[in-house]
Amino acid sequence: MIKRIVLTFIILLVLTTAVTAQFDKEKEVLFKLFNTEENEVEILFDKSFLNQVSANQLIGILKQYHDQLGQLKKITGSSGDYTLIFVKGTAPAKIVLNNVGKIKGLWFGNWILTEDDLAEVISEFKSITGAISVSVIKNNQDKILSYNSNRKMAVGSSFKLYVLKAVYDAVQNGKISWDSLVILNQDNKSLASGILQDWPKGTPLTIKTLSNLMISLSDNTATDLLINAVGRENIEKYVTEINIPFLKTIDLLRLKYAVDSVIQTEYIKAGIEKRRQILNNIKNLPVKTSVMSSSPRLITELEWFFSTQELCQLIYKLRDADEIRINPGLAVKKDWQLVGYKGGSEPGVLQYTHILQREAGGDIYTVSITVNNPKQELDTDKITELTRRLISLIKQGKI
Repeated sequence: MIKRIVLTFIILLVLTTAVTAQFDKEKEVLFKLFNTEENEVEILFDKSFLNQVSANQLIGILKQYHDQLGQLKKITGSSGDYTLIFVKGTAPAKIVLNNVGKIKGLWFGNWILTEDDLAEVISEFKSITGAISVSVIKNNQDKILSYNSNRKMAVGSSFKLYVLKAVYDAVQNGKISWDSLVILNQDNKSLASGILQDWPKGTPLTIKTLSNLMISLSDNTATDLLINAVGRENIEKYVTEINIPFLKTIDLLRLKYAVDSVIQTEYIKAGIEKRRQILNNIKNLPVKTSVMSSSPRLITELEWFFSTQELCQLIYKLRDADEIRINPGLAVKKDWQLVGYKGGSEPGVLQYTHILQREAGGDIYTVSITVNNPKQELDTDKITELTRRLISLIKQGKI
């Protein structure tokens, strides 16, 4: 009996030592990753990882963390789940090694700057090239931050929050139900973003499936099917004249990429009824992805236009909606009691809207950032970094 106990203890000791050694190896590799020469970064990775992310991309990511946080000083954690402690802040990380100690899985989360503050974040927002709007509202009442918050700007797919609100109201009023079926066919498909444009025609889809896909994956086909289901005119009750007619995604794509400049100008200058007529006249025009531009295209004339204050108020009304909780956006789900998100982008347009609550019964924050530049592409990395820093300040209780 004593021998068996001793043997069991020895086995446990060996296993514990092996696991500890694995954790130490993961920390060692992470530390080496942030303290190695650029030309040696590639040798730390398994080939399967490099097939997905190039060495140059990795070097760029590492530089970004180094520039923001300084030198890596310490690593805490275990089981592949770690906290990186830098001179100027911290960041979460996950790592998986192959059997020879090369990285085959790697993730870095949002960093937190130790000395960050709201004034510095806003100052850096103001330095970005382009038109900027920022709103942070607590409990839908206290305007913690309001910078051009009432300015209506192009918001990309964040407009889909208005479709979601109309869907919820239609369900509540008994006009549709979550299990109502819509049949996918070639005529009601849009183009990416999303996945439904590649699904086979004849696929039956419930309203709930469509709303989940519209918000979590920003699926354009799901969005247009929902607009059809609730009626364009019913969504128009929620918006001001600048967004009437309320465009489906395929409408916008046709206006930007399928018609000539004469029709574009006619639509831009037309009144509401004339615009409806133009949309009807072009409803069968195909859109070729080959002609779609990677540069800003008529973003101040043809888009969906909302203020960050409006988006904050709307996502607050939708705070109990399942759909907004699927994709946490730039926040980390485990850090929050409640996190919801919808964003949008196209060349020259970037929009992030989040709803955040640290603990049950605590304050609820809504954060919305829009940046537009009709002449050149945006500094997406910088805008994303600043948005993450705003979220971190809320998480730390600094605002």
